[in-house]
Amino acid sequence: GRRPLLDEDVSFMLKKTPIRNKGSTKFFRSMHEEGIISFTEYLFLLCILTKPHAGFNIAFNMFDTDGNQRVDKKEFMVLQEIFRKKNDKRKEKEEAEGVSAVQKYGRQKEAQLLAEGDVQDTTLLVHLFGVKGTDDLNFQEFYKFMDNLQTEILELEFLEFARGMPTISEIEFAQILLRYTHLPDAAHDAIIERLKDRIPEEKGITFDQFKPFFQFLNNLDDFAIAMQMYTFANQPVEQAEFKRAVKVSTGIDLAPHVINTVFQIFDEDGDGKLSHKEFISVMKDRIHRGFRSHLIKHEGWDGYKACVVHEMRQAALHQ
Repeated sequence: GRRPLLDEDVSFMLKKTPIRNKGSTKFFRSMHEEGIISFTEYLFLLCILTKPHAGFNIAFNMFDTDGNQRVDKKEFMVLQEIFRKKNDKRKEKEEAEGVSAVQKYGRQKEAQLLAEGDVQDTTLLVHLFGVKGTDDLNFQEFYKFMDNLQTEILELEFLEFARGMPTISEIEFAQILLRYTHLPDAAHDAIIERLKDRIPEEKGITFDQFKPFFQFLNNLDDFAIAMQMYTFANQPVEQAEFKRAVKVSTGIDLAPHVINTVFQIFDEDGDGKLSHKEFISVMKDRIHRGFRSHLIKHEGWDGYKACVVHEMRQAALHQ
């Protein structure tokens, strides 16, 4: 729930912020409820989650306005203004979608403070630039922070289903893969049942196999280009071609068992070939991680039924 923060509460939180050298894939988890971020930092972190590693260098160079290969606090704060302006353009759309007055007030207040040069320090700013705000970071440090964040979120998703075990089942992998997509309930359930039939004996998927696949999903646009080559040549996409296309377009080497599991999920007729257009379409839904779910309007009785079905499914996943 919400709780008011006094100045001394904020000071206490900031003093507990780990220095950048102590950053890890457990950084956000270790803070529990003793960390603060601004709304525009929240948008920035969401952006990182779906950014391919190849895009990290582009992001760094965008921040590095003076070209000295280092980013200081002032350059990083440009991010706030960029995201603020981007959200100003969405104002009318958000009002139509029911964005709360509290959210809008928070954004307006933050924009006012930024314009006045009086920006509240946050856990993220202190972590990256030190208590005094005089530190800067190079690309390697920037890359490490972004990679750690992606890994931490993937670990949380994996551990939610692993329940202390070193592997998740193929069914659980499919549930994670499909959890934020907009597939109809019947299509979702059909995929799970099909997977149970095709992989009756659980082999399991480790985190070291799980992580590269979900990093690959952040490179779907490059992968789609590689897939078009097979389309133009009228070649079917089988597991060997899929593995090679992923490697060529992203540099990521996927485990054969993960590729086989993906094929069993998306190969509807069981001919060993993938409908890559359907795969890419569904996965583009997935990489938004449900952040666009508020755009789907459920009203009246149909909306109530959709809500009940969704909650029952989520409860079933965690039994």
